[in-house]
Amino acid sequence: MGSSFYRSFEERHRGSVEDIKDRQKFYLPFLFQLKELYPDGVIADIGCGRGEWLEILNENDIANIGVDLDDGMLARASEAGLNVQKMDCLEFLESQADESLIALTGFHIAEHLPFEILQQLVMHTLRVLKPGGLLILETPNPENLSVGACSFYMDPTHNHPLPPPLLEFLPIHYGFNRAITVRLQEKDVLKPADSQVNLIDVLKGVSPDYSVIAQKDAPLEILNRFEALFTKQYGLTLDALSDRYDAILNDQLSVLAARLDKFDQIDLAGRLDKLDQSDFGSRLDKLDQLDFGSRLDKLDQLDLVSRLEKLDQIYPRQIETMQECIHQLQGKVGELSLVLDQNHQLHQQVIDLESSRSWRITKPLRWLSLQYQLLRMEGIKVRSRRAAKKIVRKSMAFALVFFHRYPKSKVYLFKILRRSGCYPLLQRFFRRVMLVQTDATMMQPVKFDVGTEDMTSRALSIYNELKNKNTEK
Repeated sequence: MGSSFYRSFEERHRGSVEDIKDRQKFYLPFLFQLKELYPDGVIADIGCGRGEWLEILNENDIANIGVDLDDGMLARASEAGLNVQKMDCLEFLESQADESLIALTGFHIAEHLPFEILQQLVMHTLRVLKPGGLLILETPNPENLSVGACSFYMDPTHNHPLPPPLLEFLPIHYGFNRAITVRLQEKDVLKPADSQVNLIDVLKGVSPDYSVIAQKDAPLEILNRFEALFTKQYGLTLDALSDRYDAILNDQLSVLAARLDKFDQIDLAGRLDKLDQSDFGSRLDKLDQLDFGSRLDKLDQLDLVSRLEKLDQIYPRQIETMQECIHQLQGKVGELSLVLDQNHQLHQQVIDLESSRSWRITKPLRWLSLQYQLLRMEGIKVRSRRAAKKIVRKSMAFALVFFHRYPKSKVYLFKILRRSGCYPLLQRFFRRVMLVQTDATMMQPVKFDVGTEDMTSRALSIYNELKNKNTEK
């Protein structure tokens, strides 16, 4: 793992230098006793990190040395002018003479070490400490459920949590005279024994860190100096918070039970009977006296006013929208009027052109030009045939008009054509020229069979007269 990464990680998640120093000042009473015994004694801090603890020792004129393997941490400590070395903790202890140190401290180093290495560290520490010297190992407290289940594993270099009884047993097993567990960094609000505790406090309120402080055997007068410090209780345990929380719950349940007992003792039936016997009639009379009609009228007026206010807000926007639409329509109407004017002008120009003298003079020329173009397109033969058909059509049309005006001439002409045998030939020619598909009996007289049985004498005489005239024709 890169040195810069772990240094940045520590600065972000462990806390600032000032915060760490405030926490570690807790151990000064133990060290002041050692300083009185050994004024020139040296304290070694393994895994010194950024050197917060070494700065505290310097501020209190206690000789010290720090060792660490992380280059990033050592760089920060060196920048602060601290006495640090890059060395493995076991190598450092093996290089120290017997009874050469008054204390060995390790803050949040034990959880990084395999348990076998931790055992060797404790054994070597016992050798290098002076009589009455102290071993201080601080580590995260897995009794805090949030720490043991989550925050402990935030550091990827952590090995595994160490339960307090295990770490306290370790120095006793290897020959230290006594050891205590000191729980640290709990919230101040939870420290009083009568403070209120919630469930979240039980889960996260236990002291998040703890340390084991072990003392090497020494004459009784030396040990007595530390008696008060070693017999004091420190921090909050999970059992203590759980018992406090249970006590609060029991008190609340007792209060609820007492209220339920009082409720059971209340004569609800008797109270309901009294309510039934109360004067409901007078209360109804009072309700009848209330002028609900006028109040409803006021409510309707208020509702109407609020609706009118809403309409006043809506209508201006709608009117503005309509005005915009009208303006757009006016623009379109103007454009349409302009187009109509242009169309009228063009139409007038066409009329003026057709009524002009030059147009009338050039009409024969235009007709000749058209005929010339048609002649080139269709040929002389086709064009001559069409011209002949056109002349014949006009002649026949004139004849039809004439026969319509003078029907007797048509009768005489048809008689002559039938007698001469030219009628069928003329009929076929007429169909061909006029391009009219007609029945063969089109130009033949139509005969109708009229029944005379139901006619009156007057109708019969008229019918016979018309029949005779038709026969004469």
